[in-house]
Amino acid sequence: MIKAVLFDFDETLQDRTAAFLRYASAVLDEYYPLITAQEKEKRIGDMVRTGNGGYVDRVKWYSQLLDMWGCAAPPDAKTLAEHYDRNFGYYNVVFPDAVPTLKKLRERGIITGVITNGPSVLQHTKMNESGLLPYLDILVVSGDIEYRKPQPEIFQYTADKLGVKTGECIYVGDHPVNDISGALSAGMKPVRMNWGWFEGQELRGDVPVITSLSEVLSYV
Repeated sequence: MIKAVLFDFDETLQDRTAAFLRYASAVLDEYYPLITAQEKEKRIGDMVRTGNGGYVDRVKWYSQLLDMWGCAAPPDAKTLAEHYDRNFGYYNVVFPDAVPTLKKLRERGIITGVITNGPSVLQHTKMNESGLLPYLDILVVSGDIEYRKPQPEIFQYTADKLGVKTGECIYVGDHPVNDISGALSAGMKPVRMNWGWFEGQELRGDVPVITSLSEVLSYV
């Protein structure tokens, strides 16, 4: 019997790709207001192409971008990386069916929550700004504890906090390793959100695949 449905955040509850485009435009406007529209479009493309869906060392990533753009003047890579962690969370693009899906799960007596990797300040800003917290029973951010996905301990930690068994939990996420393999290793029942940077990659025949959040309702 399923007692809890837990979610990743980026590319699962929110369209992280769309959110990143909003952020990239804003950070370029802030630090490089004099570049042409054509150059701005190119730099946004560079950020998307090299960004690996957010799975980068941000200081090294920004260093690479600054070299690519020929930017020797401030801001430096560390400043830009810190800006990302402080500000990206204000540019959420939550999927329109996120709140209705969470509401329906809770109406059925299902526990809901989020397990997300990332720095504490970044992920808590995202969640605080998302409007989703009233519909969640738990939020676990890897930056707050000693575990991170795909370690099974972070999934077990969350189940223990909720007073349920991992086998009574569905975990919905987009990343084939951090979310799907991680949830399986902890004994949770994964559901793959096939969206964003990892769309179509390493899909498994033994894991259900969805392309919209509301589809998860058919698994509880």
